[in-house]
Amino acid sequence: MQTENKPTETDRQADDLARTLLVLNNYDWLKDEAKAVGVEIIPIKGIDLLQTVYAEHLDRFVRDIDLLCTSEADCRRLVERLCQEEYRLEFPFSMRPEVLAAKQKVSLLSCSMTKVNVDIHTAFVTKKFFAKTIGAFNADALTRCRKGHMEATDRWLFLAQHAAFHLFSDGKWTRDLMVLLLPLDGTQHITLTEKATLYGFRRVMAAALCHVCKGLPKQGQAALAALKPTASEQRFLSFVRHFDHPFSRHAFDRLIAAYWEFVFIDRRIARLSAWLRLIFPDKGMLSNIYKIKRPLSVLMFYPLNILIVGLTSLVFLSVYCSVTTLSRKSI
Repeated sequence: MQTENKPTETDRQADDLARTLLVLNNYDWLKDEAKAVGVEIIPIKGIDLLQTVYAEHLDRFVRDIDLLCTSEADCRRLVERLCQEEYRLEFPFSMRPEVLAAKQKVSLLSCSMTKVNVDIHTAFVTKKFFAKTIGAFNADALTRCRKGHMEATDRWLFLAQHAAFHLFSDGKWTRDLMVLLLPLDGTQHITLTEKATLYGFRRVMAAALCHVCKGLPKQGQAALAALKPTASEQRFLSFVRHFDHPFSRHAFDRLIAAYWEFVFIDRRIARLSAWLRLIFPDKGMLSNIYKIKRPLSVLMFYPLNILIVGLTSLVFLSVYCSVTTLSRKSI
């Protein structure tokens, strides 16, 4: 009877390194393809980190490539070019004008073993719930880019909001925030706080620093001290800590995950506005939420969406209030 040889840690590291080299090679090819159609691209997330903070040891696993196009027109040109090569749209309807404007991202799947999947973004932060503040961040961060990469504090806030809205579910995202925070000094902590306040990222920053403190308590607490969380933000942090566990597919966890990003919005009026946009979404947003392809089906989903969002948001609100109230009593 033959025994199956399980991969060793060395084998996994070799596989990860091979994947990393493939990703880097693919990005060089993508730059050439973008240049051929007159499109400028900016690397973001994993591929950006591979080329900067992890460039020496390449010890950061990257599954696919995220890049930014500075306009929808550039995004369309690049997508058309890549679809003529070895890629296809993950969601065919994602190129509709209203969907692209709402999602601000197009996902491409590789049709080749030698290519990795690509996500093309038209904005750094694509959460429209932040309204005007996020548009300001995207515009300002773009002007502060140097040599095709984000400025250090912009990058930290950008990756913090990405990790936060994905429930800090992948340990590599917290590690990235630790690695990026380590070289920052007190002046840059103040810059982080000023930007977080200006762009509506105070709750994002506070939650991210709570996770950073687990591995870098000294640096995390120093940055948290510069932020000076308010009483309302302290109650928010108690909610985040209460659900600091891997989310499962159980109905309750899925409910919390569905409304998770709303609690990260700083201003109360903005949270209300975000909820109204969810209960009364535009056509592009509704298509994206339910992955609907046919226009007639979109119309049919409007009353169903009001019912679903109305009931589930009431349940979520009761959970949030109960957790934060208990936390307030225990202080």
